[in-house]
Amino acid sequence: MAKLEYHYVITLQFRKEGEYGVATNTIEGTVTAGRGATRQELYRDVYERACKALDTSDAVTVFCMLEPNTLGG
Repeated sequence: MAKLEYHYVITLQFRKEGEYGVATNTIEGTVTAGRGATRQELYRDVYERACKALDTSDAVTVFCMLEPNTLGG
């Protein structure tokens, strides 16, 4: 089975140190699934990427979409 590329969109809500209230931000990109990969593994990979990009280690997922990146047949 070949590796499949997925497109993701994830929205996280988190607190920024030294700021009041919560921040919400959306990140998008692609992730490649190897043979035997699970949806949970891909979600965790995407979550970690988003947290790193947003400079946070603790966030709540508000929305997450993961779909094959190739359109059509």
